[in-house]
Amino acid sequence: MKVNIIKFDYFSRGIGKIDDKVVFVNKALPNEVVDVTVTNNKKNYCEARVNRIIEESKERIKPICKYYDKCGGCNLLHINYAKEKEFKKSKAIELFGKCDSFYETKKLNYRNKVTLHIKDNKIGFYKEKTNDIIDIDYCYLLNDDINKVISDLRKINISKYDFKEIVIKSNLGRILLIVDNNIDDDFIHKLSYVDTIISNNKIIRGSGFIEEIINNKIFKITKKAFFQVNKEGLENIYKIIIDFLKDKEINKVLDLYSGTSLWGILISDYVKEVTGVEINKEACLNAKYNIEKNNVNNIQIINGDVKDYIGNFKNIDLVIVDPPRSGLDKTTRNYLKVINSKYIIYISCDMMTLKRDLNELNSNYNIINVNIVDMFKRTYHCESICLLERK
Repeated sequence: MKVNIIKFDYFSRGIGKIDDKVVFVNKALPNEVVDVTVTNNKKNYCEARVNRIIEESKERIKPICKYYDKCGGCNLLHINYAKEKEFKKSKAIELFGKCDSFYETKKLNYRNKVTLHIKDNKIGFYKEKTNDIIDIDYCYLLNDDINKVISDLRKINISKYDFKEIVIKSNLGRILLIVDNNIDDDFIHKLSYVDTIISNNKIIRGSGFIEEIINNKIFKITKKAFFQVNKEGLENIYKIIIDFLKDKEINKVLDLYSGTSLWGILISDYVKEVTGVEINKEACLNAKYNIEKNNVNNIQIINGDVKDYIGNFKNIDLVIVDPPRSGLDKTTRNYLKVINSKYIIYISCDMMTLKRDLNELNSNYNIINVNIVDMFKRTYHCESICLLERK
């Protein structure tokens, strides 16, 4: 079935039509003509896969990864980076009306964390839209330390350990390995260079954590607490925030979804006091460690759900929100309008939920700047940093 691809959707799928019905074609590019097979036929749209490219886009390139046609780990290795950048900027402009700045990062081998799925001696990622595991020996998005661990894991008969997942984190040349079942001396010996190993919630080697340094500040990275996967991208976000704050007088800051107090600590030299709210207990313990380690004395941390605490705050000059992909809940959106701080810095990894939340806040706030940091190159994801000012 022949389809003319008109443009991208927000998830980098090609959009065309079959008999006046919209079709979304995975890994098809604008201005291509492709032969497709429909894989999912709905009432108002359908989804399809490419069988053959009849007319190829000049932006198409050969994927560097041998697993790319099956693996669901990334989705833009088939286009050149100029087109990827154009896609992400255009998405921001369409959703928010503008894209004031775009920060690039390292194109490959940038991720400092991975979760690998394990089954039947296979190690890898899920095949797209399935629970089938694509067995991999190398991933071009992961940093060199993590790829070395993957290579050495493949020399071990991991089926005898009955793992379901393995998490690897690597920062400052140090490696944290987390497995969900018991291991033996042979496993430990073959990964002798790994700095800290956690097996079945027990620390087998090392301290149980590693650290990262951002702008001369030290941050603890543990098993469950979230930390950004791209250091260069994180440093770009820091630059955006500090450039915004440095000429303003900010007294009280509310840091919502504060995690390990990354943003609170990084801005602590530019404001008088910060209150962080974070639901994850381990992240809060890390935050307290980070605050003490960096000799910061103007931050307090509340361990709890944002929506349960946000009604308690007033006289706030700045609110920083860095929520999960699902964005802000309705209670939080409503209370942000009640608090009515002079500024909001909204950091988001999902433009769609960001757009929804900004629509709720636009009665009180103007968007000053929309900044895109390409934290997740070769995928359709990126980080958006919106700077809002009270009307």
